[in-house]
Amino acid sequence: MKFLYPQFLYALALVAVPIIIHLFNFRKFRTVYFSNVQFLKSVKEKTKSQSQLKHFLILLSRILAITALVLAFAQPYIPVDESSQQAKKYAVSIYIDNSFSMDAENEQGRLLLNAKQHAQAIVDAYASSDEFYLLNNDFRGIQQRALNKEEFSKALNAIESSARTLNLNQIYKRQKNILEKSSSDKKDIYIISDFQNTISDLDINSQDSLYSVRLVAVKPYTNANLYVDSCWINTPNPQLKQNISLFARVKNNNSEEKREVNIGLEVDGQQKAIATKEVANEDVIELKFTVNTLGWHKGKLSLQDYPISFDDDFYFSFEVKPQLNVQHIYESTSQASLEKLFAKDNYFNYSKQSIKQINYSSLNQSQLIILDGLKDLSSGLQQSLKNALEKGSSVLVFPNTDLNAVTYKTFSQLLNIDHYEKLNEQDVKIQSLEDKHPLFDGVFETINERLNFPKVKQYYTIGQQSRSVGVPILKLEDNNGFLNEYQLAKGKVYLSSVGLDDSFGNFSQHALFVPILYNIASYAGGKQNLFYNIGQENITISTRTFESPMRLFNDKSEIIPEVSPSGLWLANQITEANHYELKDNKQETKAFLSFNYNRTESDLTLVDEESLRSLSEQQANVFFLDSKLDNLSNYIQDLNTGIPLWLSCILLTIFFLLIETLLIRLL
Repeated sequence: MKFLYPQFLYALALVAVPIIIHLFNFRKFRTVYFSNVQFLKSVKEKTKSQSQLKHFLILLSRILAITALVLAFAQPYIPVDESSQQAKKYAVSIYIDNSFSMDAENEQGRLLLNAKQHAQAIVDAYASSDEFYLLNNDFRGIQQRALNKEEFSKALNAIESSARTLNLNQIYKRQKNILEKSSSDKKDIYIISDFQNTISDLDINSQDSLYSVRLVAVKPYTNANLYVDSCWINTPNPQLKQNISLFARVKNNNSEEKREVNIGLEVDGQQKAIATKEVANEDVIELKFTVNTLGWHKGKLSLQDYPISFDDDFYFSFEVKPQLNVQHIYESTSQASLEKLFAKDNYFNYSKQSIKQINYSSLNQSQLIILDGLKDLSSGLQQSLKNALEKGSSVLVFPNTDLNAVTYKTFSQLLNIDHYEKLNEQDVKIQSLEDKHPLFDGVFETINERLNFPKVKQYYTIGQQSRSVGVPILKLEDNNGFLNEYQLAKGKVYLSSVGLDDSFGNFSQHALFVPILYNIASYAGGKQNLFYNIGQENITISTRTFESPMRLFNDKSEIIPEVSPSGLWLANQITEANHYELKDNKQETKAFLSFNYNRTESDLTLVDEESLRSLSEQQANVFFLDSKLDNLSNYIQDLNTGIPLWLSCILLTIFFLLIETLLIRLL
């Protein structure tokens, strides 16, 4: 306990006054004579003992009354935060979580509105001379400016839900950085949030008494939420007038019961499919549709849920391309297996040419270039392949039994990939495949140990190039790669340890040959990103045919992204989930990009109250404030100045005076 005006404690000396009065009884006595005093002596002794007890109780009540009165003037209080007591001016930073999860409701209404009310109550607890900083997920420059109470209230009312998601540690560091610039004596940090698990990485390890961190948790009625988490299609490049399977991942978070989900699919504004399925925690729903025109198509998945609805719609877009160009370059005789695979499929524009009659300029127009058993790689061919790879093409290499190791190694060094070493003329088995690789999507229903792999009669050892990072898609039993993949800039190189002729084995006749080659060709067209998340600043997209400046349009806004060789830089300009049309300076449509709100906010699993209280118990400068307090302002005032006891002292003074009066009258 401490005193606001300790100098009044000197008045406790007044306690001596009733003590002196008690010790010196100033009443005058008169002598009266009796003939028989035996009875009077008995009465006198009894009266004397009662009188002494009465006087002692009266003395005690007077001492206590004076003491309580003096303490009331000294204004005692119990300090809650000792560092606050000497503060002359406060700098207060208040963060309001305005992410979409705050659209949930509790008994007081919408959580965001609830948070605003708490923020206003916090400001009301401080003096008008204090300075205030209001922070939310938007992280705007104006939020670094100090506000007075009136400005704070206006800024508070203007806060709306935001698509941006930040973790609380980012928020805390931002608040500290802002307050460091303030010259105020005391600095308080308030974090008002629902404290989702996905963002609550708060790490407060500072014991600096200058900062006091106060956590205010607002909780919804329920944290159950049904939403579309993601989607994908069954092929890297959808084809015209063919069935396309779209898979939607639906999550039913924090619900103890299965929920029947009705999900609809729209493509280009037309209803294409509806599916119904019971979902427990998480499930994948398949919807099938076709498209009848080439070019870009815009899709939307929809379901209904309340009160969290921002994640009920999921936008995606894809392009149906006319054809993929496949260029087959051979030494003297072309492999018929390649022609059979690609020439009869209208999706591929297949062409072949001998190495002796090669047209280098055609390589830049090809999505997939197959080197079939070439003995030698000229410097011109090597450079043309490198240029094609940089623009996004893929190169598939099948070796010759009599290849020029020097030129192949030069090619490997040029691309920084592994190289062919020696030819091993021995039978060997394929040991394993990377079943999670995209080339095997939809190829196997199940994979067992008895999987029939191609036979290998001879193969090249693939020697590792320094700093080369290859992915072995299939691996031989001696751990050598059978088929390796290398990512180079926008393109890919596939290096096979065997050729396609029969002397190497039966790979070209095996059942795995068709799906592997088909998927290599399909992915050579570039795997399409069906969607992006809002807040994703870098968009990876082929920009080789783009002419700056580029613009992104939708019905409500226009955005000018920065164009780079790796894609687009958006700088957080996208704030609304929707489809956006990408146009160049000639107003020619280059792509449709679909953006969705970050599904981090969809998982409403919250940090429990006990964990937040535990944090406040572990850190001396951290306090957990119950959002259900009837008067948050008064509580914060008590937190800043301590719990005042002067009123209790006044009541005790009155109580002891009443006791004294009763003692005098009744005894």
